Amino acid sequence: MDLLKNLTEAVAASGIRTPAQFEAVTLRLSPAQARLFELLYRGPADTIEIRSKASIGNISECAASLNAKLQRSGDSRRVICRLKTHRNQFGDVGTLGVWLLEEVGVAAA
Repeated sequence: MDLLKNLTEAVAASGIRTPAQFEAVTLRLSPAQARLFELLYRGPADTIEIRSKASIGNISECAASLNAKLQRSGDSRRVICRLKTHRNQFGDVGTLGVWLLEEVGVAAA
């Protein structure tokens, strides 16, 4: 029981407060990958939200490198982007990416 207490104290001292933060550390994610992972762990986010909340400019590149790490670790989740139509403040119709962390099946060994 002392070992578990020591581990709990060490995790808390490191600043890890959520399961997503713990997973980010165990997956050895870069800071940008960790921010994307933690944001999407809570649910889908659109491109604008990711850029503003996670300060990631090239989301596609970050998602691809994160997906590679997930695959190498045997994790079957992947970051995917679904496109949705939206109307901007000027009334123009456009496309906006909605990103999510989704289970895609059994990970390849």
